[in-house]
Amino acid sequence: MENREPEVRVMSDSECDDYDGVTIDESTGREEEKVRHTDRIVFQTLSWKDLLFGRISWINRIAIAITLLAIAAFVIFVLGPLMLVLAGVGIVVWLIINLFFH
Repeated sequence: MENREPEVRVMSDSECDDYDGVTIDESTGREEEKVRHTDRIVFQTLSWKDLLFGRISWINRIAIAITLLAIAAFVIFVLGPLMLVLAGVGIVVWLIINLFFH
């Protein structure tokens, strides 16, 4: 009986997904350790082009717009007057110090 080596073949997609060992790259013939797709961390940033023309649903776009409007309203109606009051108090304190101590 002949001792035949098994034939080498390209793995199917399902076999490739399930296999954790060392494989041989088809193009170079070198052995390579397979990197599992679940081991990678992918960071995705959101740009204005993604918001306007991306695959984000209209509900998410509306939610983002409402959030940005709420932040702008907070800055204008809360932080703005607070900064004006603090500036006014600072000016009054400066005037009193200059009036009485100089």
